[in-house]
Amino acid sequence: MDIQDIWEEMASRHSCMLIDMDGSRLRARPMAPVAKPADGAVWFVTDVHAAKDEEIERNPQVCLAFMDEGDRFYLSVSGAAQLVRDTAKLKEIWSTAMEAYFPAGPDDPNALLLKVTPEQAEVWQGDGTLTTGFKMASAILGEKRADLGQNAKFRM
Repeated sequence: MDIQDIWEEMASRHSCMLIDMDGSRLRARPMAPVAKPADGAVWFVTDVHAAKDEEIERNPQVCLAFMDEGDRFYLSVSGAAQLVRDTAKLKEIWSTAMEAYFPAGPDDPNALLLKVTPEQAEVWQGDGTLTTGFKMASAILGEKRADLGQNAKFRM
């Protein structure tokens, strides 16, 4: 797996958890990412009245957590977030699903872009359930550590 694979994985996912700092505590919330490798960014549409906007202005460091338990795929992406007012970009990434939150479409005055510029990513990719179970059982019986898949870190 390489950085291009990381971008492709992010682009293929319809949701992730956005983790930011709420004062001195971490806070996670589900979000719909739009990964654009040409921009070097993962975009989100958020509401101008959302608490996360104030949290990110205070501390722009965030983490995006992607997971697909069925595929045994886990991805953590750390980076810097910023709020962006850009109607052209909003129209570019707009999907009909976003209208559930912003009925006026990309011109909705409450729709605001959140741009995350990835700095580091870490991925874990495992085998299927049966293979993983077999490897775990073999490790337990052999009193050794199980090899449950690949793990890699990337500077973005």
